[in-house]
Amino acid sequence: MNQKYGAIILAAIMVLSVFSYFVASFVGNSNDVEDTSTDVQDAPGFEVIGGTHFSAEMNSLSDGLAFTPEGMTNAIYVDYSRTYGTPLQDYNVTDLYMYYNTMMITRYSAYNITGSYGFEADKLNPEVVGFNYTIADSYNGYSLLFRGNGIYNIIGTPTLLGDVGTLEKVIDVASGTSPASDEFNEIMGYVTPGAEYQVLISTDTLADQHYLEYRNMNDGNYSKTEIFLNPLDSTVDTVSKLEANCTARNLVYNTSTYDDGNILKVVVTANTTNFINLVTEQYY
Repeated sequence: MNQKYGAIILAAIMVLSVFSYFVASFVGNSNDVEDTSTDVQDAPGFEVIGGTHFSAEMNSLSDGLAFTPEGMTNAIYVDYSRTYGTPLQDYNVTDLYMYYNTMMITRYSAYNITGSYGFEADKLNPEVVGFNYTIADSYNGYSLLFRGNGIYNIIGTPTLLGDVGTLEKVIDVASGTSPASDEFNEIMGYVTPGAEYQVLISTDTLADQHYLEYRNMNDGNYSKTEIFLNPLDSTVDTVSKLEANCTARNLVYNTSTYDDGNILKVVVTANTTNFINLVTEQYY
């Protein structure tokens, strides 16, 4: 049943991830890099990679934004370690080994919708180097590991993945020599920390900016929170109509507006039995 729920979540939010961008970049790259992959049990630790290792807090979307360069339009954070075995699981566990041949436990992705740049920050367990790479260059003391087709890693906690230009910008932001993204500061001010799934969108048709999260309430209930910056009148109307008859779908609504209607925050809760209703509640 979890996989059925997961497929619906995938349809709703994974299109916002850079997952397909990076996976496509890895396809057929085995001839481009040195064959250094190995089984995770035998893989060396991060210490085999010289230079500075990236280090930053990454337990939420807010943490990821703190080292994200300006100009990103969409971002997503997933804590796989907390979604496993729950209705929020939207993946096969083997997929979490795809990039690194070791488990990806949390993941942050940010990108520009034009496709001009994007990156991921991934926390791994265990932190080992079990993948194909070539040490191509370094930037401000960080080793750039070439993965093929224009994609690089910078080892650390989290490990960075992306094109070299974007990764250099991330290093600059983390070192304090370049400003972090502040495009989402206003909407993020209304986010309550702690959700397993967090998504930011500045390119959809419901509002100027749109925040979406899914959260395990740890009491048999799940919640979905959506926050809209400058929502369209049609978005507000749709929320009101769905809220008016939400009990028929066994959903509980808590809707608030702030800043003279500039911010619309909608929290919808359902128990596990009605989780499917929660996921399919859409305001388009």
